[in-house]
Amino acid sequence: MHACTRIFPSRWLVLALGLLLSACATYSLTNVWREPEFKGPPLRKLLVLAMSGSDANRRIFEDGVPQALRAAGTEATPAYTLLADSGHIPGEKIKSALASSGAEAVLITRLLKVDRQVSVTPVGPPPMYGRGFYGWYGGAWGGVPASIDTYNVLTLETTVWDMRTEKALWTATSEGTEVRDLNKAAADLSKVLIERLKQDGLI
Repeated sequence: MHACTRIFPSRWLVLALGLLLSACATYSLTNVWREPEFKGPPLRKLLVLAMSGSDANRRIFEDGVPQALRAAGTEATPAYTLLADSGHIPGEKIKSALASSGAEAVLITRLLKVDRQVSVTPVGPPPMYGRGFYGWYGGAWGGVPASIDTYNVLTLETTVWDMRTEKALWTATSEGTEVRDLNKAAADLSKVLIERLKQDGLI
């Protein structure tokens, strides 16, 4: 089920327009690139940074991903604990944060685009034309869509930068349905990222 606005063809339509439903925020990787010359060893410690206009959203992401990385055996620091700035952060401050944290790489995620999707769900089979008008008419009402779901599909880009050389080592785009539970969204995204980072030998 998507995180969506459910619109019912009934007198409750106005109320339903504002209803957002939380659901499974499953993310999947759509494209992945790895620096072919990277031979390891795996990175020991990362500084995790989210590019977001919302300080609250940034902190949720920067808490969730390091927590998952630490559980997978890689040290990670939320950038906001060292970089409290909102918006664009000057490069010198990032350098200082890297020195303070001891991180050798930065994992940074940004939103690329938001696509609005619509899903129509009928309640039953299509009406039978062989039953005459009245039979068809009753069946047609039975096939009125039960709901029209509108939801956002987010496309994110995550890049791992080796800050010793200032070169990108790995980048991936991912897609997932927007949900209200941002902690769950961060956990779901972390899972697919970490699985692939391990597979590619980055961590």
